[in-house]
Amino acid sequence: MADIQVPFNEDTALDHLVNICIRISSESNSHKLLEEILINSIKVASADAGSIYSVTPEKNLRFDTVINKTLGLHMGGSSGEEVSFPEIPIYKGGKPNKKAVVADAVVTGNVINIRNVYDELPYDMSAARKMDEHTGYHTQSMLTIPLKDHTGDIIGVLQLINAQEDGCNVPFTRPIEKLVRSFASLGAIALTNKSLVLEMEALFESFARTIAKAIDEKSPHTGGHCKRVPELTLMIADAVHEADTGPLADFKLTGNERHQLMVAGWLHDCGKVATPERVIEKATKLHTIFDRIAYVDAKLEIVSRDIDLDIMQRKLAMVQNDDLSALAALEQERAQRHAELNNEREIIKASNMGSEYLSDEAVDVIKTVASKYKISVNNRVQAVLSDDEVKNLCVRAGTLTFEEREIIKRHMEVTMDILDSLPFPKHLDQVSEYALCHHETLDGKGYPRGLTKAEMSVPARVMAVADIFEALSASDRPYKKAKPVSECLFIMGKMVESKKIDPDIFRIFVEAKVYEDYIRQHADPSQLDEIDFSAIPGLN
Repeated sequence: MADIQVPFNEDTALDHLVNICIRISSESNSHKLLEEILINSIKVASADAGSIYSVTPEKNLRFDTVINKTLGLHMGGSSGEEVSFPEIPIYKGGKPNKKAVVADAVVTGNVINIRNVYDELPYDMSAARKMDEHTGYHTQSMLTIPLKDHTGDIIGVLQLINAQEDGCNVPFTRPIEKLVRSFASLGAIALTNKSLVLEMEALFESFARTIAKAIDEKSPHTGGHCKRVPELTLMIADAVHEADTGPLADFKLTGNERHQLMVAGWLHDCGKVATPERVIEKATKLHTIFDRIAYVDAKLEIVSRDIDLDIMQRKLAMVQNDDLSALAALEQERAQRHAELNNEREIIKASNMGSEYLSDEAVDVIKTVASKYKISVNNRVQAVLSDDEVKNLCVRAGTLTFEEREIIKRHMEVTMDILDSLPFPKHLDQVSEYALCHHETLDGKGYPRGLTKAEMSVPARVMAVADIFEALSASDRPYKKAKPVSECLFIMGKMVESKKIDPDIFRIFVEAKVYEDYIRQHADPSQLDEIDFSAIPGLN
């Protein structure tokens, strides 16, 4: 290794220390940071060798980096060579390991400055002596400094070997010890700060995933949506990133943007924590606490009974008048009225199930039934279908009324309130924008803010495409079966034509066959049917 000695001078040492600290503060990799602390401690102390250790959860000291200039040794850190030395236990048999210098430094928290390791000491130096015999190296002076975090806990140990002066091994002086201690302290703070940032990021990401899981748990019918959307979003974003032709050829997703997009995916529906379950769980149009179709069917059964009573009473009157000429006609009328009612009942039952489109004929039947049939309940005559039942049954698509759709849409306002209240750090400042745009449209008619294409970033528009395809292809919706991919793409193509989703992202989504990878991994592969790409709108 190159000579890295620096003659000791208080002024130059201070300048060197400041420069080192600046460099350390910018290092984000913990292992490289430990290596930096070691390398620059060797420089500051004019040492020949040294090691830096980290404390493991098992209360052992693990070699992170080992450097010896004389032996040309560099293991761990950025060297690419793993440290082969075993970990050193801090405790043995439940008691402090007093024989190991580095372990004692951890237990006591003291700096240990040894002038000559071959003098009689309370520490077990047999390993160092054995290594010296094996390599021909001579270990003499040793400086061991515990690295303390902001709470006083020991997070590692720095050990320097053989201070150098005029090519000779000398003890580590008190000024050098003081300087290295100061530097080690600053390095420990930098290391702790990096650790705290990583821990906070892990906590926040775990929190985001937990919120998504809680929302998915609210409903077995939409369960998994909050888990699948971030995964599909990243699949599409990676495909856009890799595209080298077209309007988005210059778009490149940085590692930080990708991380933010993932977090945004987990949080994109966090406002649904406030959405009533009766709306999320509305599997049929008449569903409230229970599916009221059984109640409606019971009322129609009363109508059926009333038809029989009416015919029976009219037959009885004919018998009393000794006029039986119209009995056959009455029986025919009865059969016809029952057939008509049975047909209407089937249409109502079918209409109760959510679909993509309810026909005008079905709507007419529902309204006709409501106006045509009257029943008596508790001596009160009423229409067989209430106004609320008619309104719900006449929902054209899905199961939700206009008012219920407004409740669902409000989850984005709640999401916006939640995300706006979170003090995102600078490296997560795009999470809110990405998460809030999946219901926005290019024409500015989306919600919650009515943004246009120019007002949305590419990652935000990617999430909108992911959210729509996941919803269309999902097999766990209460009102529909899983759609074949060809139908999903056709519907999305129509949305491209009506300026609802980004045409360039949709084209990449199709051409890169992201949909195929997603379906195979997260849905039912049987949905992958034959696709006539020439028939898909928005691609040509």
